Amino acid sequence: MTAKEKKFPKPTKPQSLKRIVRKILADPDYALFIHRHVLNARNGDAEAVRTVRAHFKPETAELSALNLKASDFDSKPCPGTSGFMLLDFAAAHHGILG
Repeated sequence: MTAKEKKFPKPTKPQSLKRIVRKILADPDYALFIHRHVLNARNGDAEAVRTVRAHFKPETAELSALNLKASDFDSKPCPGTSGFMLLDFAAAHHGILG
């Protein structure tokens, strides 16, 4: 984490895809925070995985709309296309375009 990066407390419950993307688009600091944790999670950082999972859990209906299975998201330590990549795309592009 860089000196400029804000910390965000663990929410009371993980946010849905729709809700977290809205937050990412509304708050560039949050976009940077979650993007960095997603990247670290992909590199095997267990704490980053816990942080992302604390902030994000897509609803079953959201995954179904994307032709993804909830079981794929829940069963992997760091979901790729079935989870974290959804956040990574939104956060990274917001940082570049926002």
